[in-house]
Amino acid sequence: MDSKEIDKLVNEIGGVIALYSCQDKPIKDITRLINAKRLLVGYSFRFSEVVGYALGEYNKGYNFRKRNTAESKLIFMKDGDTASKAELKSELKAYKFRVDEGESEALYRKVKSYFDTMRDAITSITQDISILRKEYEDSRIHN
Repeated sequence: MDSKEIDKLVNEIGGVIALYSCQDKPIKDITRLINAKRLLVGYSFRFSEVVGYALGEYNKGYNFRKRNTAESKLIFMKDGDTASKAELKSELKAYKFRVDEGESEALYRKVKSYFDTMRDAITSITQDISILRKEYEDSRIHN
């Protein structure tokens, strides 16, 4: 999934959440809430794949940088550098890898945050549905 697809998915999810969280007109229609929940559950499945992919890319970058740094450190130590000097040189050499790893980490944290927000919205909608069902049942009993 590329960044355009992720942005499109985020916009679609944002639209559902914005409609649900509108403060001007709280949704009292249980059917609309159920439909919103179904949409978000479908999106959450697709989005969980994005979260997994982003975490995988972050882990690959982290592992690559750590392996490269360790190999560089060994080479510098074989060439006669002290351990601390070899570590500094290898960290400087791995700077580009750290930048790439940081970008992967930022993407992971971004999509994970969206996923958590979506999960929270699903939980909130589920609670609202339960409340509306209870209110409906109470109104039928008392009328």
